[in-house]
Amino acid sequence: MREEMPMPKMFIHAPEGTFDLDARTQVASELTELGLRCEAIPATAFVRSAVWLYFSDYPAGMVFSGGQQTSAKVMSLLVYVLEGGLDSQGKQALIAGATEILGRHAGIEGRIPAYVCIREVPESNWGIFGAAGSLEALRASPEGAVPI
Repeated sequence: MREEMPMPKMFIHAPEGTFDLDARTQVASELTELGLRCEAIPATAFVRSAVWLYFSDYPAGMVFSGGQQTSAKVMSLLVYVLEGGLDSQGKQALIAGATEILGRHAGIEGRIPAYVCIREVPESNWGIFGAAGSLEALRASPEGAVPI
């Protein structure tokens, strides 16, 4: 078994104060589980340890729309996955599920102002610990292997 960990990497951008620490913890947990389900990767301790989420808050005055400063409270989620890890149904489930998770933990009801962008990366372009990633290796991951 190779030791690389090419799993979803998620980058969340939101207005300052959108998520407190408890909400971030819940978002991270729920997005991790959602990503594993959508990619059909076993939810082992090893694989969970390979899913990383990065939160970035933007202050007021740092968002522009149509070339003009806006006060819109829009969230963005950029998800990097290995090419072939998500089929069409998995992508739709990830978009819908992530939007619901973000909205619920941001306290937003109704139409949720969240953009979800999925970027597929060929295995040869995904490196970790000096080696290329392998979706097949992850899907065969043993329960006991924890790399970090």
